[in-house]
Amino acid sequence: MSAVAITMDMLMYTCPRCKTCTGTMHPGEERVESVCPAFERYRYFTYAGGGKCYTAQGLLEGALQPDEDMAEVIYHCTLCKACSEQCAAHSAEPSEIARQVRRELVAAGYGPPEAARGLVKSVRQNDNPYGAPRRMRGRWARKLGLRDAGKEKVKTLYFVGCTADLVPARNHFALNTVKLLQAAGEDFGILGEEEFCCGATVFNLGCAEVFEELARRNIERLNSLGVERIVTSCAGCYSVLAHAYPEVARVEYRVVSTPEYLDEMLREGRISPSRPLDLKVTYHDPCHLGRYCGVYEEPRRILQALPGVELVEMRRNREKSWCCGAGAGVKTSYPDFALWIGEQRVREALETGAQALVSACPFCEGNLSDTVEALGADIRVMDLTDLVLQSLG
Repeated sequence: MSAVAITMDMLMYTCPRCKTCTGTMHPGEERVESVCPAFERYRYFTYAGGGKCYTAQGLLEGALQPDEDMAEVIYHCTLCKACSEQCAAHSAEPSEIARQVRRELVAAGYGPPEAARGLVKSVRQNDNPYGAPRRMRGRWARKLGLRDAGKEKVKTLYFVGCTADLVPARNHFALNTVKLLQAAGEDFGILGEEEFCCGATVFNLGCAEVFEELARRNIERLNSLGVERIVTSCAGCYSVLAHAYPEVARVEYRVVSTPEYLDEMLREGRISPSRPLDLKVTYHDPCHLGRYCGVYEEPRRILQALPGVELVEMRRNREKSWCCGAGAGVKTSYPDFALWIGEQRVREALETGAQALVSACPFCEGNLSDTVEALGADIRVMDLTDLVLQSLG
C-alpha cells in the first residue's frame, strides 16, 4: 500500500461521513442540489468522495484488497473535484484519494478499465492517447507558416494538446488560438511533430510510472526551449503542466490557460472585440480549469467584454459547477454514464434560455456536443475563442 499509505494516511481519517461531498445548498434556499455525478447516478455512498476515503482506509488497514468491484466504483468517477470543494472537513481531498486508489488498482492489475488500456498503450507508443502516428502532429498548421519553437527562440510556446491537435472536430481550438495569438502580436511558436502528450490521461487513470516518465521527459524538453510562458487551450493540459509537473521536477516557465491569456490581452488593449454578436450565452466551468486551477472569473470577464453578448449563469456554477462527464477516462470506459452526466448539464443550460453553451475545454465541448446531438437540444456548444474571434471580425 505504498501510494495511499505514504500520501493519504491522515486525510482519509478526517472524513466525518456527513455526505456534504454529495450536494450543495444555495444561500437562502432549502433545496440541496447534487454535485457528485457518481453518487447522484448510483446512490451508494461508496461512489461519493467520502466513500472513496473509506475505501482507501480499508486498503491501508488491510481490511480491503484491490479487486474488480473496487475498480468498477473508483473508475466511475470523473475526478471533477466537486467533493473536495464541498468537503466539510476542509483538510480532505477525496478526489486525490481516489486518484491514489487508482494507482493501487493499477499496481494490482485491476486498472485502468479494459476500454481505457488502449489509451495508455497509445501514449507509450505514439505520445498521444488517440492511436495516431507521431507524424500526424501539427497537420492542421503545416500551411500556416508558424514558427518552430524547437528550432528558434520565441517568447511564448503554444502547447496545443493532443485533442486540439489530433481530433479534427476539435482542430478549431488550435486554429482559433493561433489567430488570437497573432492578433495580439505575440512572439510565439509551436512544436508540431515534436510536441508530446502532457500525460493528463495516464495521470488520471492512475498510471503513475508512465506519467512520471513522460512528465520528466517533457519538463526537460520544455525547459530547454527557454520560453517565458506556455499557453495552452486544453484545461487538462493546463492543470497537469501548471500543477502536476512541478511536483515531478523543477520547471523554468510559466503556464497560462487561453482564458487567462485572453483576459490579459483585453486588459492591455492588445485585442479589441468590437463586432456585436447579439447572443445569449451560459458558461460551463471545466473542472480542470475551475476547481483544479481557480480560473473562474477570467472567462466571464471575456464574455462580458464582447459587444452584444448576454451572460446568464446556470444554477450550479464556478466551484459548484456540474461536471461535463468526459473526464478521467469515463468518456472512454463508460460512455453511457458520460452522456448521462452531460444530459444533466445540457438540461441545466437550456433552463437559462441561452442560445449557446460556452466552455473552454476540448473534452467538455466533445461530450456536451455529443449530448446536445443525442437530445436534439436547441442550443449551440461553442468555445470561448469562437466568440472572441467572431467579435474581432
